[in-house]
Amino acid sequence: MKTVTVGNTVLEIKDYYCDDGGGYLQRDDNKLWLYINITDICNAHCPFCINPCRSARTNPFDQRIFRQTLISLKDHISGISLTGGEPMLFPEIIDDVIGIITEVFTEYIEIDIVTNGFRFREIGNLKHLDELDSIHLSRHMITDSANNEVFGIPVATAYTIQDVLSSLSDPAKVVFNCILMKNGIDSIEGMAAFLEFAADTGVRNTSFIGMAPVNQFCIDNYVDPACFRLMKDKRFSIWNSQQDHKFCKCSSGSYRAKKRSVRFYYRCIGSQKASYARQLVYTADNKLLAGFGGKEIHFEE
Repeated sequence: MKTVTVGNTVLEIKDYYCDDGGGYLQRDDNKLWLYINITDICNAHCPFCINPCRSARTNPFDQRIFRQTLISLKDHISGISLTGGEPMLFPEIIDDVIGIITEVFTEYIEIDIVTNGFRFREIGNLKHLDELDSIHLSRHMITDSANNEVFGIPVATAYTIQDVLSSLSDPAKVVFNCILMKNGIDSIEGMAAFLEFAADTGVRNTSFIGMAPVNQFCIDNYVDPACFRLMKDKRFSIWNSQQDHKFCKCSSGSYRAKKRSVRFYYRCIGSQKASYARQLVYTADNKLLAGFGGKEIHFEE
């Protein structure tokens, strides 16, 4: 395993790519994905959430500290996700942060955002919308009522999603993120129905995610997408299937829905925790961590 030095910390990082077919290919670059939690405040109450959210009205995210950290971190980053909490509680911070990113990275870098669908119509009002490569919209059930029940609040309806997609210059930016769980999307037929819903709504990409065992709900309601025999179902075309030792599994492909083909991806954790840093995380209280729940990284003044 190769190491890189980020600030005052030496990190082990993955030195290979997972190869389709169970092999591994040598990796040349030393970069990691950066997750930016612009807030820990969230208006939803998802039972599987990995990030404890606060209900406080003040948000400690400091743009000056963030800019300094990003400048120091620039050479270690391959792409960026804006997340939270719920980032659309603070659309003005989203715009400011994207502005800082594009100033620091003078060359192209991939940027995406993850939202629960709150204020989804306001996505189109972001000044830096064109800088976003993808908008990951959490959607865990097919009907609006069942989806709202998961979140504990009203979020974007199917009609709202259709309306927003029609206003985007590139509707393929929007990706559904669907958590698999018992009594939800928990089977091949459930995945097929969800992908039909995505096609009807106009969403062209869907990610299915196996829950991390962060609490008892996740343990009790876990569904492993890797157990679904998609290759034996003619509606699904599997492009690749990879496994990173016992750390995680993933696959991608397409589904032939009645209206159009929809691309999909699934990922789930394995039986062991990876020994290397899988990402960097900038927290809402202005700390840089070596992964979610990882050790704090400092840069000397």
